[in-house]
Amino acid sequence: MTSQISLEIAEFKLLHLDAGVGTFAVPGTGYRLELQVPDGFDAPIGRRIRGRVRGQALRMHRTGAGGNFIEPLDGRPRIVQGTVLAIDPTANEVLLDLVVPIRLEMFEGQSAGEFATGEMVNFYMHPGATFTPDSAEA
Repeated sequence: MTSQISLEIAEFKLLHLDAGVGTFAVPGTGYRLELQVPDGFDAPIGRRIRGRVRGQALRMHRTGAGGNFIEPLDGRPRIVQGTVLAIDPTANEVLLDLVVPIRLEMFEGQSAGEFATGEMVNFYMHPGATFTPDSAEA
């Protein structure tokens, strides 16, 4: 259980915070992701922060080529491709490595059980991915 929880923690540098949306840089990359943050979220700009990212997938598809990516590089995640790290059939969610770990709720009518750990998938993400700071950060 501890290893799965640690798999879910992403590390970012907070670049900007405005009206419930944070801009998060992924260290060592050119990614600048815009993610919704919880009410009352306040963290120092320019500092590293750890937490969980959640989103909702539109129809997910298997793919056999390419690597893990998020498009666009700067803005809200829209088109993504990554590797399945874990499956939660009870919650109908998958944990993916998409440059950072993101837990995704499946599209209505699609089952997380259709996929297996280690598979590569791609899909469009529903707007509104969220960042929640790790409890150790609070």
